[in-house]
Amino acid sequence: MKFTELLNTAGIEKNFGGEDFAVKGLSFDSRNAGTDFVFFAVVGSKLDGTKFIDSAIENGAGAVIADDSAAKSYAKNPKVVLVDNVRKAMAEIACAYYGNPSESIKVIGVTGTNGKTTITYIVKKILEEAGYKAGLIGTIDYITDSKGTNTSRLTTPDSIEMNEYLAKMVKSGMDFCVMEVSSIALVNYRVHTIHYDTAVFTNLTSEHMDLHVNMDNYFRAKKILFDNLSEHSLAVSNSDDDFGIRVLTETRASKKLYSIDNYSNLQASNIELTLDGMSFDVTYGEKTYRVKSSLTGKFNVYNILAAVLTALRYGIEMDVILSAVEKFEAVKGRFNRITLPNGACAIIDYSHTSDSLKNAIEAAIDIVNRENKGGRVITLFGCGGDKDKTKRPVMGHIATELSDFVIVTSDNPRSESPEAIIEDIKTGIEKNNYESEPNRDEAIKRGIEMSRAGDIILICGKGHETYQEIKGVKSHFDDAEEVIKYKSLAK
Repeated sequence: MKFTELLNTAGIEKNFGGEDFAVKGLSFDSRNAGTDFVFFAVVGSKLDGTKFIDSAIENGAGAVIADDSAAKSYAKNPKVVLVDNVRKAMAEIACAYYGNPSESIKVIGVTGTNGKTTITYIVKKILEEAGYKAGLIGTIDYITDSKGTNTSRLTTPDSIEMNEYLAKMVKSGMDFCVMEVSSIALVNYRVHTIHYDTAVFTNLTSEHMDLHVNMDNYFRAKKILFDNLSEHSLAVSNSDDDFGIRVLTETRASKKLYSIDNYSNLQASNIELTLDGMSFDVTYGEKTYRVKSSLTGKFNVYNILAAVLTALRYGIEMDVILSAVEKFEAVKGRFNRITLPNGACAIIDYSHTSDSLKNAIEAAIDIVNRENKGGRVITLFGCGGDKDKTKRPVMGHIATELSDFVIVTSDNPRSESPEAIIEDIKTGIEKNNYESEPNRDEAIKRGIEMSRAGDIILICGKGHETYQEIKGVKSHFDDAEEVIKYKSLAK
């Protein structure tokens, strides 16, 4: 496709003063913008793409798209097209370049603070159990065809990659794409132009305050997904969450609700939780069904309800849905359980927000109480560096108030001092039921050594991650591997 035709197809009414060319690719990295590529000079939080315009042109880029406000000095350069919003233009051009792929596949988007990953994987499992082919885009993997998975780089990739992956799914015959949709992606136009057949809201608690500043901005970022749904789409939301109804107020889509406590279209009751799994009742239509799962914890009841209500939209029989849920095994790093020789249990969980930490600890408390073996909940956690600092004291308070004992440690300190992050966490602690150990390896060892039969050692924050980033250097580190290494110390 010629560049001028691409602009026209994307609906960008701008004149191009350079020589027209057949577009060979799109990029916002000047190093990858080769001959006859379109380079997008995006101004980011770390790098200013306008500083690489000359480099991109030298590398052979046929055209450059840049913000008018940031690249006025290039107004007379025939190869530079100035627009009001380069991120938005990039999404529109990427959509046109890859043939508007989201119109050829049913896209299911899941947003909210917690639960996105598990819900997307459960939905994918149900769809496949029903005979459909489903791709996935999320925190852990990008699955675009039957050949395997690609390790995720971002929860929701940039708009160029997004449309490229969707196009690959269409080409490989996928019926659905199930994706996590982050607030960062929504405000940065990464999913602009994507047509969502179904959108799911999980919950909203404090997170990404370094970007959003306050909860109102965070909420409005999530609401973008639902405000842009068509009248032919479905919006699924959690009526137990404070934001669950509000997020749907201006959507044109049909609405369905799930819950445990409040009124909804799909409500759970008679919940039974154990260390080995859970079961609960749901009523749909005039029948009541017993849901069984190897997952556990109240938060996973919500995740399953969201997935079931989504699957019902596509006419999948309830017995097929329940079979898939029962067969589904926990996603890596999501409340994964490792039994120790002394009868204690280590649980690896990705909980890295104040609410997800609270949910994980409360789930562990429920299990310990139901097991009735006199066990304790020993929580090990830290907070990431160069990220939202406001949650650190909150998480310190939650962990020590709910747990029997806490070990405060490191979790990807990045460029910050691990000790300084721990001091921030400690400002929220009022009880004397904790100790600090900046070395995460030693902290896990310590937790296992102090355990006894019936205890749960809840290791939070990293989940599926297999690295530790200290002073900008990533080294291999896997919480599950550390538990296995030290499990013989559980006596």
